Amino acid sequence: MSDDHSDHTERDVNDRWPIERRRLLQAAGAGFGSLSFAGFSGEVVSAKTGCADGPFEATYEAGSVNIGRIRADQAKGENPGSMQAASPSDEDELDVSGEQPPRKNAQESNIDQEGPLTIRTEYDGVNSLETRGGVPSDSQVAAGDGQLLHVLNRNIAIYNKQSGKREQFFPLERLWEPVIPEPEGGFVLGVPFVFDPRARYDRNEDRYMICATQFQFGLADDGSAINREDVEEATQESDEEVLATASRPPRGWFLVAVSASSNPNGTWYVYRIPPEDATGVDNVGLVDYPTLGFDRNAIYLTQNFFSAELDVTMVTLDKAAMYAGEDVTAYHFNGMNDSDSDGITFTVQPAQQPFSGGSDGTYHLVNSDFPDPVTDPTGTLTLWELTDPLNDPSLECFTLNVDPYMYPLPARQPETDSSFIDTLGTRVMNADFNDGSLWTAHSTSIEWNDGRPVAAIRWYEIDVVSRSVVQSGTYGAPNASYFMPTIGSEGDSTIIVHNVSGPETFPRMDVAGRTTDHTEGRLEDSIIVEEGKSKYVALPNEISGGVERWGDYNGVSVDPSSGRFWTVSQYSPDIDIPESDPERDPYATRIAEIHFDD
Repeated sequence: MSDDHSDHTERDVNDRWPIERRRLLQAAGAGFGSLSFAGFSGEVVSAKTGCADGPFEATYEAGSVNIGRIRADQAKGENPGSMQAASPSDEDELDVSGEQPPRKNAQESNIDQEGPLTIRTEYDGVNSLETRGGVPSDSQVAAGDGQLLHVLNRNIAIYNKQSGKREQFFPLERLWEPVIPEPEGGFVLGVPFVFDPRARYDRNEDRYMICATQFQFGLADDGSAINREDVEEATQESDEEVLATASRPPRGWFLVAVSASSNPNGTWYVYRIPPEDATGVDNVGLVDYPTLGFDRNAIYLTQNFFSAELDVTMVTLDKAAMYAGEDVTAYHFNGMNDSDSDGITFTVQPAQQPFSGGSDGTYHLVNSDFPDPVTDPTGTLTLWELTDPLNDPSLECFTLNVDPYMYPLPARQPETDSSFIDTLGTRVMNADFNDGSLWTAHSTSIEWNDGRPVAAIRWYEIDVVSRSVVQSGTYGAPNASYFMPTIGSEGDSTIIVHNVSGPETFPRMDVAGRTTDHTEGRLEDSIIVEEGKSKYVALPNEISGGVERWGDYNGVSVDPSSGRFWTVSQYSPDIDIPESDPERDPYATRIAEIHFDD
């Protein structure tokens, strides 16, 4: 197969497919798709233990929820009304109208597609008109032996993994009802505001896990609500008065749930955990962008905490206690910061590491830099190592030199010069551990021959023993932005689910990947999973500023039986909602099983 990604070619696929598919290969030239280590030594800059405050020990009570009970309540009509998801307001319920995008059922491909990367089974996930609003979708997928979870703002769907038949669909906050008490003054939206979900499947223990965050609106002296945007603005301006003078300060919590068995339709054990230690910190602020990882013995949560100042925090949780539905011991770390990095420590991603780490091993986390200012390049990653998570946790950080990367501009899209797609900066989207290697990816800015910067994907394989990047590549194409990369690695295969948008490309879902024996630093194959069919204009420009929130992340889950990859992402469908409608939110999602041919 050709290595020339810049010469995009089209090929017709069997008429069984409802859409036209194009296969794309990695770009060559300008360092794209290749190992580009100019000035890069791969050496560790520093190692230190003063990277965070803690650990601080605390214990949290468990609650339990039966999904069958939720289904029975829904059958009786006991469901909350519609409300906007990731950008809540205290206004009346939304009345979203418009034509529902047609659902596409599961189908299995036996088509002889050119190239090794193959879509085996695929079907529609939840779309925006089912989610009470929802900007952005924050889609995640977790595949078990028989069922598959699709978790997003602000709902949970359970599917038969192979047929695509939906078995359950309920509001996200219902999962944590036993551990979320109603505060004095009530819930501003009528129900708890739960958002930013993450989902995982523990292949070592055959359990599902979900995390999310709860934001409890503050109340000002005049009775008005203090929302997320107010807290973020107070953080940026170091304005403590907004938080300190509230009659009810805004607060946030981690929410985490684990299934009691391999059946997600049964009982779940649920917990609500403050983001920091309880010694003088009353979690006043916003818990945002939570992440979820695990190893043999522990579950790990991190987040960006917006208060009077930005804080990055982490908590370790005893996995065995949670799987038994018992009270759980937690160890908190606050103030996570790599002072030797080129930028701000932000969005630390814990690995999926089910078969190693734990009490007698090392667990790994990673983050890229948040450049400051965003016009300056940065050239470091931070590798975090945690040992003995259940008894006496110790946290170290190691600064890694990498090729420079820059904050990417928003992505263009067809038929508009005023609405762009948010590529969400340089934060890594996730981390996956595979046989001694930690894989991660983020977006960066690249200039092609036309001189216009676009977003591209930078991916890394980090050898955790030597604490060094052993290979890396940058992936994209001229006149389009490649962004929101979420990576999965298993056996000899690695894939990246991502989005693409440009002046000739409606926002779509792609998957790229490589196998172990392929040329170092290059991706082997790429395929379009779902074409975009219209421009994405979710909110009026006076609200969005002309940059539409997208993503904020995609999902990858390794099948516990086959080792194939289940992926989910959003794309822009053909939907009939007027652009003047203030509640227009036209995304759809696609779930696809991906693998490399033998």
